[in-house]
Amino acid sequence: MKRRALPVVLLALLVAGSTLYWQDPWFWRNYARFLTSGDPTAEELLPPEEEIRGDRSWQLPVALPAERVIAEETLVAMREYAADFGSHALIVIHDGVIQDEWYAGHWSRDGLTQSQSMHKSLLGVLIGIAITDGRIESVDDPLGRYLPDWRDDPRGKITLRQLLQMSSGLVQYRFTLNPFSDDNRWLNSGRSGEVILRTPLADWAPGSRYDYNNINSELLGMVLEHVYGMRYSQLLESLLWMPMGGERARIHTDRPGGRAFTSCCLAAPAMDWARIGMLLLDEGIANGRRLVAADWVRKMIEPADFAGFYGLHVWLGYMDPPLPPEGAGSSGAIASEAFAARDTWMTWGRGQQHVFVVPSQRLVIVRLGPALGPRPIRPGFDITRLVNLAIAGLTPADSAANVRPVPAGAAGQSLSGS
Repeated sequence: MKRRALPVVLLALLVAGSTLYWQDPWFWRNYARFLTSGDPTAEELLPPEEEIRGDRSWQLPVALPAERVIAEETLVAMREYAADFGSHALIVIHDGVIQDEWYAGHWSRDGLTQSQSMHKSLLGVLIGIAITDGRIESVDDPLGRYLPDWRDDPRGKITLRQLLQMSSGLVQYRFTLNPFSDDNRWLNSGRSGEVILRTPLADWAPGSRYDYNNINSELLGMVLEHVYGMRYSQLLESLLWMPMGGERARIHTDRPGGRAFTSCCLAAPAMDWARIGMLLLDEGIANGRRLVAADWVRKMIEPADFAGFYGLHVWLGYMDPPLPPEGAGSSGAIASEAFAARDTWMTWGRGQQHVFVVPSQRLVIVRLGPALGPRPIRPGFDITRLVNLAIAGLTPADSAANVRPVPAGAAGQSLSGS
């Protein structure tokens, strides 16, 4: 009897497994890659992907060795620090001129690096463009105005500002390997939008505190697709990549032709992040064109009332020490001292992907490295090190005598007060 039952049991398991697989086939493919990714010397692509094109029309000028305004020994020290932490690329720009462009031996200028949460800062820029375009009326509009599924839902009262400031009041999905949990499926499901839209409210009021949540950025991406009526890859290409004269990039989608991930998963070369840095430094101007309003960029770097280290999807280095509380995105980083220029602000992605912007010193610094796998970078990366080295190495004539005042509300804040 037992021998006869075994084939029946095996057939039942085969049918159940096949049914489970075909209910969401891309989940299992994404999940398998999720468990095996993380090569520190290779491009970390995340198929399926959609291409974002640029025409490379904006080529930043490069200083000859005799024209550099940052001392050569400083640039060498910066390269050595980047190499010590397994970096792919380091680009140092002063006043729109490249002072140094370095790539590790395993990397190339065209190599695509996963941005991870650096991508979030682009959502801040794109929302500003949508407001200028009249697609969005105000950053304080309720989410339900732009997400039909939440129009009559309590979650629809969450504002775009609250999403941008990481204060939505939505439940935080936690890391898990459980393939049947929404904590895992929001990132790996081929129908990720369904999971995101069923994210419940937490037990605290939106706008009352800081809580870094990837779902906030995913919802902003849905809003942008709704107001422009186009796929995210198309609007990113038409609103940013082509106008700024970018290169090639790729955005990960949950399935072929599916929804793009907007809290992470944008692969781009280092030089495109240098262009983004110049766009931010010049308050919305890139490639000789205004892409976003200057007053919007200034709004992006105003600290939230409840988090002096965070603006509108960007990180602020105004405090001392210039680090968020544990668990708020620091990812094992340290800060040995305050930023030498207290108006420093930055993008920040897992694995210490950074674009540092220092308006008072006219500096942009891009640092990229491995982003996937369980441990993309060893602990101890000092987020102030590259910026402070560059400022110390500036020739006296090119180092600003006075740092631009810290935006209102940021001065004097401490970690305990945030």
